[in-house]
Amino acid sequence: MENGQMLRSRSQDLDRELAGVLLKISDTAERAARNLIMLRMKRNGKGVNFNERGNVGQSIR
Repeated sequence: MENGQMLRSRSQDLDRELAGVLLKISDTAERAARNLIMLRMKRNGKGVNFNERGNVGQSIR
């Protein structure tokens, strides 16, 4: 019985740890999306034309 309680406790600890990691990933993805939107707005504000021949199909690295 004690072994089963230890396994449940460990499982709960791992679940909490996973939830924390997923929250960090979510926060990071949200910040990245916000930064991309701001970058797009900044580029559009400067009149950058993303449909120019040189920009088509290029990826940002």
